[in-house]
Amino acid sequence: MDQARIIITIALLTVSAGSYAEFHFQRNAQDEVSEADQQLATEITAFLADYAVAYNNQDYRTVKGMWSGDGNPIYMAEEVPFPLYGKERLDNYFNPIPGRRILDVIYNEYSEVRAKYLTPDVAVATYRLDYDIKLVGMAPANGWDRVMAVFVKEDGNWKLTAYTEAPMGPATMVRRMMKETPATTDEEKAAYRTTKTTIKKLTEATVSEDFDAFLAERKDLEPTH
Repeated sequence: MDQARIIITIALLTVSAGSYAEFHFQRNAQDEVSEADQQLATEITAFLADYAVAYNNQDYRTVKGMWSGDGNPIYMAEEVPFPLYGKERLDNYFNPIPGRRILDVIYNEYSEVRAKYLTPDVAVATYRLDYDIKLVGMAPANGWDRVMAVFVKEDGNWKLTAYTEAPMGPATMVRRMMKETPATTDEEKAAYRTTKTTIKKLTEATVSEDFDAFLAERKDLEPTH
């Protein structure tokens, strides 16, 4: 185990262990995390530590080797407008233009892992992805995603079989980013106001044409619980 993996594993395990006290739901007896699922989360965390090392080294051969060999992976990336199905699509995602370098560097970190078994050999997990990325010819950028992934156990080892990035809605995400990085100059404050106004206009402009009629039909609707 190299030093980079040791550091990442320790960091992820520490975050994962501490995260059980901070899940974003009302804690009660029915929501308690079982010992089996805690152990599963630890195993997925260790998997992600290896995955991060390979991904950050742009070692896509190793990355793809950590996927199930069933030939039908599902990969939904935030920057691609459609889900990717199948090995060929996944291969193309990691090598979009053969022989041409796209990335200068990418640095992924995974945290807040929670997982549960669907069957003894199939598990679903949610976790957080934080990344810094620099595309060729562009300035570095930062972002983060919520992730849901499905894992299958093959020959005693967990493998990815389906992966979905689930970013927040644009308005929610931008509000959070602005809160974490407050504007400090008049120019930045003006830019933030423009950004919020633009997002508002874009989301309002794409409302379905028949939504007003749908809304009117349900103006007296009372939710049931």
